[in-house]
Amino acid sequence: MFQVSYSRAAPVLTGPHGVAHGYRRWLFARSCARMQHRRRTTMNETPERTAATSALARRLAATGLFPGVDGPCLAQLAARAVLRRARGGEYLWRTGDRARNLMAVEQGLVAVARPGEDGETNLVALFGPGDSLCITPALEGLAFPADAVAVTRQVVLLCVPAAVVQQLQPQHPELAPALNRVLIEHTRILRAKIDIVSAPTAPRRLAMVLFHLAHRFGTRRADGALTTGVHLTRAQLGHLVNARTETVIRILSRWQKAGWIRTTGHGFELVQADMLERIAAPGPHGR
Repeated sequence: MFQVSYSRAAPVLTGPHGVAHGYRRWLFARSCARMQHRRRTTMNETPERTAATSALARRLAATGLFPGVDGPCLAQLAARAVLRRARGGEYLWRTGDRARNLMAVEQGLVAVARPGEDGETNLVALFGPGDSLCITPALEGLAFPADAVAVTRQVVLLCVPAAVVQQLQPQHPELAPALNRVLIEHTRILRAKIDIVSAPTAPRRLAMVLFHLAHRFGTRRADGALTTGVHLTRAQLGHLVNARTETVIRILSRWQKAGWIRTTGHGFELVQADMLERIAAPGPHGR
């Protein structure tokens, strides 16, 4: 009789049949182990799972998270991506939480807000369909500097672990320029926010933010009116333009009576956009 250890290393065998017989038994055992591993892998890659990954890859490509990335790289990202759904008012993360995922908004509106020293919540930015989130904090493993909350009735996010992106970057150099384009878009949004809050008067800031929302999330109707595509309260608008809620109510009421805007359940309609453009433009009209 002989004994043999079926480990990854070749066996040390003693017995009447010699080393050659024991080596053949070791090879047979190793081959069986590999066949079992391949069978388990094949079972995990079911047609349903493959179809789900392909569908997720298409949804990921439709967002602005990885512009210009396709093929095997996008498929590997989609294989690790997850969908996250949140209801209106639900926090997606809180200040101080560790960022671990790159995110893209597929549906709904997300508000990023920072608690103020006076206890009030200051709205920092809005993100809607096609916008990406958390690029820099997730890749650098930082904590979130602000809260994020779902504004609309439902928000759907596509989340990709930052560790997966970092793992794929050496094999897929197209990831780096894609992420750079996303960061440039973030900078553009931040500059627009700075332009709004640095405008000298509340009416001008409010007109600017309505146009900003219309260009990012709204549409132009057949009659020429612009829609903001976003329903925000007067208080939320006040946070965006650094004005008191009462001031926002007074300005909007004046514009509504003049027939320049209309309030709907889906936001605002800029009926006479040319009048608001005069207010938003630098000069004596922006008062």
